[in-house]
Amino acid sequence: MIPELKLWSVDGSSGAEPVPQLSQMPTEWELESVLVSNPGMLEPRLQLVGRQTPAAGGWLDLLAVDGDGRLVVYELKRGNLARDAVTQILDYASALDAMTGSELAKHISDRSGEAGIQRIEDFEQWYADTHGGDDLSRLLPPRMVLIGLGVDAAAERMARFVSAGAVDLSVITFHGFRRDGETLLARQMEVSPGDGGQPPTRPPTTAERRRALRNYLEEHGYEQLFDHVCSDIRKRLPQQGIWEQPGSKGIGFQLTEPDDSKSWKTYFGVQAGYVGRGVYSVSVLPQAGHWGGDDALGRLGASVHLGKWTHGGHFLSFKSAEEWEQARSAVLEFVDAVIQSRNEHREDDHEDG
Repeated sequence: MIPELKLWSVDGSSGAEPVPQLSQMPTEWELESVLVSNPGMLEPRLQLVGRQTPAAGGWLDLLAVDGDGRLVVYELKRGNLARDAVTQILDYASALDAMTGSELAKHISDRSGEAGIQRIEDFEQWYADTHGGDDLSRLLPPRMVLIGLGVDAAAERMARFVSAGAVDLSVITFHGFRRDGETLLARQMEVSPGDGGQPPTRPPTTAERRRALRNYLEEHGYEQLFDHVCSDIRKRLPQQGIWEQPGSKGIGFQLTEPDDSKSWKTYFGVQAGYVGRGVYSVSVLPQAGHWGGDDALGRLGASVHLGKWTHGGHFLSFKSAEEWEQARSAVLEFVDAVIQSRNEHREDDHEDG
């Protein structure tokens, strides 16, 4: 921690007048309100999704999603941060980390739209739309950030100890000054994740995985046929309720369940070089087999050779555009059967409701 920060007002005649320091904000709510209106004071590309939301043991001051899609918990103090602030934020963050994805999405959606926070009707869909199709698994574990107008020695020692390990904890202080009725705030990062150790790692975002996949396809000359097969299958899938999850050598098509439960399952995949060099594959995952049924899967197996997929289900392989054209009709017929079965189940559920 820097021991002291002073500010002077300098006029044109070489005079310098000290600007009085501010030891604390009038209220914590006032500091919150400034940050809610100006989230860039915390970090770039930050989207606030909650303010004063209940958690085990208390109330979360601010809840946000950062530019990488991570959940961020903010604990604010209008004056100096003390050791209790460290234990508070660990308590709050651990409570959120214990939630399932659907519980967390409901927690955020139900409490959005208040005190300057935007209303989010469906957090899971909002997250997918704003973070390139990422699912909620990227939200956790949450980052933690302590905010105050200073930090005492015990709190700083504890924060540095915790952040030196795998826990993503930061401390930001705003040094306050008062001049002519205005409040001036100078931002200082006191503790950063990984201080004294290795910084916490984060999983790659969907956009990063997509770029890595594209580089892989282009490097091996797979991109043209791979894109063609993906396009053929994608055209048969619904326009809504679908995510495309890129992997290291292919892409998986995930769909919501017919009951709109937001339980995403992978139905089909397209790979290049996964089952062998120069070999393309289309995988039919168990969820697709469930909806297609034995009859549709049997018709597909009668037209093309199906192997056992290592992750469950089946796959067919081919090495050229000509071989894909020979299998294409049977594959797309099976895709159509799966989607038709899902749609019929959805209609039955709506009629029962």
